[in-house]
Amino acid sequence: MTSHQPDSTRSIPCPFALRSERIGALLNCELADDPHYSGLEVQRFDDQVHGTGLLVFVQRTEDRLVDYYRTPGLHLDRSTYELGAGIGAWEEREFAPGVLEIDERGVTCDVAFDDVAGRRIEVVIDDRSAEPRATGRLLAPVGAEIDHPVSLMLVHLHGFDLVRTGSTPPVVRIEGRAAATGALPGRALHGRELIKYAAPLTVLSVNPAEDGPLRHVSEGPGVRLVDDGVSELLAGEGAHRGRLAFRPSFPDVLAVPDQHERTGRWRVFAADVPPLTGGEWRVRRDGDVVDIEVEVTEGWRPGPLPPLPRLVTTVLPVFRRWPTTYRWSGRVTRGATPHLRGAWERTGGDAGSYSRATGSAR
Repeated sequence: MTSHQPDSTRSIPCPFALRSERIGALLNCELADDPHYSGLEVQRFDDQVHGTGLLVFVQRTEDRLVDYYRTPGLHLDRSTYELGAGIGAWEEREFAPGVLEIDERGVTCDVAFDDVAGRRIEVVIDDRSAEPRATGRLLAPVGAEIDHPVSLMLVHLHGFDLVRTGSTPPVVRIEGRAAATGALPGRALHGRELIKYAAPLTVLSVNPAEDGPLRHVSEGPGVRLVDDGVSELLAGEGAHRGRLAFRPSFPDVLAVPDQHERTGRWRVFAADVPPLTGGEWRVRRDGDVVDIEVEVTEGWRPGPLPPLPRLVTTVLPVFRRWPTTYRWSGRVTRGATPHLRGAWERTGGDAGSYSRATGSAR
């Protein structure tokens, strides 16, 4: 690879994109016996981009659509929430009292609202200790449950832990009925509920779906170029900084000679942890058409973890391998205004495996 001095005037076409988003806190659980919903999640935001408030979403049992309820005035990109089989309801709600607080001592959550059918949904959890707890960092298996992905979404959890079994049982109530949550095998030994929480979260989105003019990138804070192409794309700051690296560099797709092929590898990193995932890329030109394929061949390999997160990722191998069920295909059509059309697809394997492993699949 040839190095060079940064040149802010240099610009080359690039079919890749990387986005980083920060979420303040999360609490998530699977529902094992509710007739209406199979899962529930509470997210808290408090930043200049999104505003301040809560997002609560529930996945329907019948059709796997996800209903979203957000604090009025919260600014969210709806396109980043294509979970499960897609978006069902997308509505505003006032949550009473609307609490999700997570720190080194644990979690407290107190949320209540009515869904689109008028059913009352309540979540009351208080799992705090006098002393700080050991937590870990995890790549959440969100993508394992998405049928039609609009990007490769990598949700990196900071300060991950599970609610402990104890004298104050967690309450998830729907329409006045207590809903059982999914279970992690060996609960009698480890003393944990399969109710997950973390704060904060980094959400990296690789290559959101495209159908439009091929973008160009220039050397700068979010792009590193070398003489023969794009070396890295970067997004976010500090602990929420993401990095998409290419080895060798990804070439100028419009400069690839006709009937030639280029190949290489790519990886995605989050801040200072080992790579979240990676794989192979291939570019081939045939006349005015350039086809690009991105295979995900690397599962997530966690670094050092406390005993409980290590147990979770061992008992539920979907945590490690789900990214390898994704593949991106793109096509660039050359011309006066080069056009890119690209999208992700699931290749099978882990779809639904997380919910089956935790006893929440039906």
